[in-house]
Amino acid sequence: MRRILILVLMLLPPLWAEAASFQVNPVRLTLSADHSTDVLRVTNSSETPTVVQLQIVAWSQDHGQDIYTPSRKLLATPPIFTVTAGSQQIVRVGLRTQPDAKMETCYRLFLSEVPPAPTPTFRGVQIALRVGIPIFVEPATHTKPVLKWSAKRLSSTELQVSAVNTGTAHAQILKWTLTASDEKRPLAQKSSNYVLPGSGHTWVVKLASPLTVNAPLEITADTDRGRLHAQLVTGK
Repeated sequence: MRRILILVLMLLPPLWAEAASFQVNPVRLTLSADHSTDVLRVTNSSETPTVVQLQIVAWSQDHGQDIYTPSRKLLATPPIFTVTAGSQQIVRVGLRTQPDAKMETCYRLFLSEVPPAPTPTFRGVQIALRVGIPIFVEPATHTKPVLKWSAKRLSSTELQVSAVNTGTAHAQILKWTLTASDEKRPLAQKSSNYVLPGSGHTWVVKLASPLTVNAPLEITADTDRGRLHAQLVTGK
């Protein structure tokens, strides 16, 4: 029996992200009216040819969950290609429509490995890689994320932390740390989440020590646009 397992990689820094069959560089693109095209380099470091297929989707979020819908507003070419062992393929990505007037728009380019046909005697699992590259399209006007943080006490040792982005551009939260303002003691840490404009994300965290009602807290978040600080008061 032949089974195909799809391994999905949502690429974040560093500049190179590796998969078993190919590497993609860079791992994020930003387009605009003044910079309407860009390129990706797909390198096959394995000893066998790799077939890769492209798909562009519009990227939104609903209650912290990523939503992908097919889109024709960007073009990626070639749509399917073979990268021979040790070689590199250039992928060109460009705008097909004008950017939104005021809001950053978000997409992902998925690069999916097409598994080779199995031999008649093959028995086992084939692993097909699917790599997701974020693409952000900037309007002509200046954009920035605006994160609004809140916290809800679920129990003395469990907290719900939320971040809502009311701005006009995404924020990539690389890591955030929650501390008690009166003691500066770390209570919890989380990492690696995008919060798209008009969307939010919620984390439920186990605390390192008990927390009282209305305890003053401080969030320190490292993002792709710098370090942010916010003061919180826990509700019941």
